[in-house]
Amino acid sequence: MIAESVFDKRLPDFVLGSGRELLEYQPPMRTMQANIRPPRFWAAAVCLLCFASAQAAEPTVRGTLDGIISRMLGSMSQAELFQLDESAVQRFIAPGDRGVFATQYWHFEANVPVVVSVMRDVKQAEVPFWLPTAGFRKTDMKVANEEYEYEVWQKSFAAGRVGLGINGFASHRPHYFVCVKPELTGAKLKLSHFFPANQQVLEMREGAFIYDDWPDLVLTKVPDALKGQRLLPTFRGRAREAQLVQAFRQTPFPSSRKPDQVVLTWSEAPHTTQTIQWRSGPAVGGGMVRYKQKDAVAGATWTEQKATRQTLADRFVVNDPSVNHFTATLRGLKPATTYIYSVGGATEDARSELSEFTTAPGKDEPFTFIFLSDTHNSPACGKLLARALETHPETAFCTISGDLVGTGQHRDDWDQLFEHTKDFTRRRPLVPAIGNHDAIDGLGADLYLSLFGLPSNGARRLQPEQSYSFEYANALFIILDATASVEDQRPWLEARLAHTKATWKFAIFHFPPYGPGVDYPEIIREWCRVFDKYHVDFVLSGHVHDYVRTHPMNQGRRVGSPADGTVYLVTVSVPGRPGTMSKPDYAAVAEHPGLPLYQVFTINAKRLVTRSCDMEGRTRDEFVVEK
Repeated sequence: MIAESVFDKRLPDFVLGSGRELLEYQPPMRTMQANIRPPRFWAAAVCLLCFASAQAAEPTVRGTLDGIISRMLGSMSQAELFQLDESAVQRFIAPGDRGVFATQYWHFEANVPVVVSVMRDVKQAEVPFWLPTAGFRKTDMKVANEEYEYEVWQKSFAAGRVGLGINGFASHRPHYFVCVKPELTGAKLKLSHFFPANQQVLEMREGAFIYDDWPDLVLTKVPDALKGQRLLPTFRGRAREAQLVQAFRQTPFPSSRKPDQVVLTWSEAPHTTQTIQWRSGPAVGGGMVRYKQKDAVAGATWTEQKATRQTLADRFVVNDPSVNHFTATLRGLKPATTYIYSVGGATEDARSELSEFTTAPGKDEPFTFIFLSDTHNSPACGKLLARALETHPETAFCTISGDLVGTGQHRDDWDQLFEHTKDFTRRRPLVPAIGNHDAIDGLGADLYLSLFGLPSNGARRLQPEQSYSFEYANALFIILDATASVEDQRPWLEARLAHTKATWKFAIFHFPPYGPGVDYPEIIREWCRVFDKYHVDFVLSGHVHDYVRTHPMNQGRRVGSPADGTVYLVTVSVPGRPGTMSKPDYAAVAEHPGLPLYQVFTINAKRLVTRSCDMEGRTRDEFVVEK
């Protein structure tokens, strides 16, 4: 089995709004290979294409789907929506809808007559309706990789536009992919005008990848008749663009007039600023933070800071389809100072309870932080944070190295995460990194980016806040997006490390360079060499749901002292499989813990102590570094 280099991603069904007008979201088609640059401003380009299509009155899959959803919501109970199957969906599809779903989903132009081959997973229960009705013929050929086998359907097209249809109304993955050849031998083929935009065109052969979000999964079986054709890869999550079966959901924690989901983060310097996010129901139009120093004299007035508002709409969340999300950054604060605050509207019934935060101390002051990974919106993460804060009340913040939720484009998953962690996140900042489940199936982490106010000082080729860095006391923290181009982040990573004077250096990202059963040569080549050059002390990762603490590593080899290498720490914060595992040579400790863990880092000048603890607060591993 091949270890996925970018995994489980899910199409955003939500609509992003700025508070001024709503903009239909389109997912960015990103390539995850380090040697292929991800297209910039894809979403904007697609929105422009959608606008142009609308001007030309050409129907879209998204618009057609919206009409069907409206009809369903107007005529079906919640129970019926949750139980939708293929036959129930068909009752809501008008004849004209079928044409859109059959031709407007994936299209391009060919300059000569062509034969188009569609490869679909043999385990997909429902054959996409348009394949047989559009004249595609199922052949005897099979294509395979190490995970899936595909049957081959073919059809000839005249020169001009080639229109292909949806993967189905369920969220089946893997998605189908396509190859194209000229119908006449020797004809010079040119493909153009792709939708979605930024389509890669590769060669159909063994060793070629077919999913942008899983480039390590390559074809192992290709019939001779297909070799050398133009291969059009896709990404696995596209199937969910037309999902209606099992698409409707209910959040267990709907919004209300009272603000909730209060989360502290930093978008600027931790010693003089504090960023605060929260949620309210759609009827709440504005919000602000009211704050003052905790030790202010009696009668001291409150300072008020207005918040920006963003509307997050998800029509599939039937009991809470639209919420308002607010963000405010407080500036000009005093270092090492505790403030009390509340958020919400002007009246008390629309305000949160009082809480507090403390700004970062000076560079020589000791501090403690918590490290989690793979929380997957599980109740366990809230219990871990409660235990950590009870045991270590001096904790300054918590960092999570990705997979915060199970499905990053499901707003109800985030509702659960924020409910479970609310007692921590309203009192201590959260420092997140993007994991494969937060940007599932190659579809991006736009909901993650909407929910967190983070520094915009990261790699220039990525969206702002995908990667970022900050300094806290005498430590530098660099947060990287391992689901995006590794190569594009290396220059920024190196520049950030080259210009810091911090005593301690941490890198935080999801996929572990050293972890059982996985292999990330691009990360080792592009990032670990930089860690070696500038002596990063710790790399914090997750993903494999194991606990691993490596020996100090330099240039891929064990070294004798932390002064000469980097310690790679991998953890998991949800229950899992207990058991023994063979310990790799690079590992000082390696186990399947079978239970959620949190890590405590305590730094005092040039001495660092890290402990791995379980839900009961018991120490399972401890490591000390002195400089």
